[in-house]
Amino acid sequence: MLIMGLGFLVKLYYVLVTSVYTRQHDVFSFDSTAGHAGYIEYLLQNHHLSDFDPRDRWQFVHPPLHHAISALWIYLNENILHVGHDPARESLQTLTLFYSMCIIVSAYKIFKFFGLNGRSLYIPLMIVSFHPAFILLSGSINNDVLSAALVMGAVVCTLEWYREQTLKNILKIALCIGLAMMAKISAATIAPPVALVFLIVFIRKFRTNGKALFGQFCAFGTVCIPLGLWFGIRNYIKWKIPLTYVSEMDKNCEQYIGDRTLLQRITDFSAYQFSSPYEQWAWLDDTGKMHGYNEFNPLTTLLKNSIFGEFINEGCFTWTYTNTFARVLFWVNILLAGAALVLMLFFCIKKPNIPKLFFAAFHITIMVSFLKAAADYAFTCTMNFRYITPTVITGAVFIGMAACEDNIKNNIIISKLLTVASVLFSLMTALVYTALL
Repeated sequence: MLIMGLGFLVKLYYVLVTSVYTRQHDVFSFDSTAGHAGYIEYLLQNHHLSDFDPRDRWQFVHPPLHHAISALWIYLNENILHVGHDPARESLQTLTLFYSMCIIVSAYKIFKFFGLNGRSLYIPLMIVSFHPAFILLSGSINNDVLSAALVMGAVVCTLEWYREQTLKNILKIALCIGLAMMAKISAATIAPPVALVFLIVFIRKFRTNGKALFGQFCAFGTVCIPLGLWFGIRNYIKWKIPLTYVSEMDKNCEQYIGDRTLLQRITDFSAYQFSSPYEQWAWLDDTGKMHGYNEFNPLTTLLKNSIFGEFINEGCFTWTYTNTFARVLFWVNILLAGAALVLMLFFCIKKPNIPKLFFAAFHITIMVSFLKAAADYAFTCTMNFRYITPTVITGAVFIGMAACEDNIKNNIIISKLLTVASVLFSLMTALVYTALL
């Protein structure tokens, strides 16, 4: 409770000092006819989905769950609670803060499922509770955080179904996945690893419980598929919009990095990329001269973006020495990310079981999807960590396992090192994010 409570206070502080227009992604303005804010306002004013091709307005092509809930929230605040126009819209961060905390609670339930207790529970819980990605999401009013919360709900429900294969448990998975896709279609990345668990259990129990399991799978599809795909099917029927449609940017924009292949970008670890812990963007001066560079390597970009996003840099802090804390946070993050990857391989190869393989498959599915997007849409903004935030939890699980002294022989040194790293990570995050301007 202390760890989650302190993590909540950091998020609450961030929300209170951050506007719905600060460090947002594709939100634009509530007075605009485009962006996530424009989408919310359109639903609020018109009380129906777009009756025009949603590709004509930026971000209107997204499924409407998050935007509809946000519009309803504003309506209730204005008409029932008589909150003013601007404060009602600012209060949308109450919802996103709640969604962000739901992710933390889901992470706690996952850690307990794997039997993590004491230090082995506190270490991954600190990493997740204080992770900057969830702080940024708590103040971001686009649809990323609701989608991530529902995806993590699906993960928890899948673990529960694996433990006890009941109709109730599988319907909870169907609801979570369907609603997650109703918030953002990319939430479908959870489907392949869940299907893997379904398949393994079905094969193992085919002789004793095959008929009942097949019936559960049919019920799952009956709930999940319509919930997740109805909006995409509607758009395809009306305007022939592909189900996997993604709004594309102009290749002439300054952040285009398609002059190099994904292989060239992902294998380039030149030292200058690590000279700053903040994500780099090229910019033009008044004479049209280009300065700096655009982040191009998906891996180094993730390491920076996961803790600072794309809008935080040297000039964003009240005190200049905060940049020292930020640099420490950057390198501790690299250490923990590397440890999570190594430990995932170790536990899945040396001590495999279905839940561990489920998490590894989920992690791999997310990363493959991310890298494919980085290749297909060669822009720096495409390589944003907000698209893959569940990997924080999939990695933290294996860090927690390593911190349990029963799992690795003579593990006391590893456990202490992970303790120091997680405490330092949490402390530096709190210091950096309470010093933001």
